[in-house]
Amino acid sequence: DAANMLINFVQTAFVYEYDDKVWGCDRAFFADETLYYPYSDCEDRSILFSRLVRDLLGLEVVLVYYPGHLATAVKFNEPIPGDYLSVGGTRYLVCDPTYIHAPIGLTMPDMDNSQAKVIML
Repeated sequence: DAANMLINFVQTAFVYEYDDKVWGCDRAFFADETLYYPYSDCEDRSILFSRLVRDLLGLEVVLVYYPGHLATAVKFNEPIPGDYLSVGGTRYLVCDPTYIHAPIGLTMPDMDNSQAKVIML
C-alpha cells in the first residue's frame, strides 16, 4: 500500500514536460530538484520515486531503461502480482512513476520488459 501511495504521489504531483522544451536539452534532476522545479519528465520522476522507496520503505530499487523512456522496478519483500524483471534471479516489480494512475506492477503500453535494460543503483 505504501509503494502505491508513493507512486501515485510522484505520478500526479508534478506537471510533465519534456526537457528539450523547458531546458533546451536533456537534463536529469536529482530527487530534490524534482521537488523544486515546476516540471519533470520520466527520468526525474523515476529518480525521485527510487529515492523515496529506498529512504522511506528501505526497499531495493533499479532503474529500467526502455528506448525513449525510464521507469523503476522495486524488489519487494513479499510476493506481489504484476509485471516484473528478473535481475540476477531476483524479482523486481515494475513501478512506472510516469504512467499516470497505474499501480505498482503495471508496465506502460508499448514498453517491452524483455528488451529493457536495468540500471543498478
